[in-house]
Amino acid sequence: MAKQLTILFWGFIYGEVIGYVLSALSGSPFEPLQSGLIAMVGGFIAVNCLLAFVKSPKKATKTDK
Repeated sequence: MAKQLTILFWGFIYGEVIGYVLSALSGSPFEPLQSGLIAMVGGFIAVNCLLAFVKSPKKATKTDK
């Protein structure tokens, strides 16, 4: 649970920074809530999908030989 909350928190923070920089470069208005929420959801999905594919290998037992 704490891992998921950390992902959401840092996703929001990075989304704010990236959204501010991109809006300044493109000249469009900065929408903080939208940029933070999009990054939160995207980061949450990306990390959980990666965890589904990347798992630590099983340790070999004596019966596996």
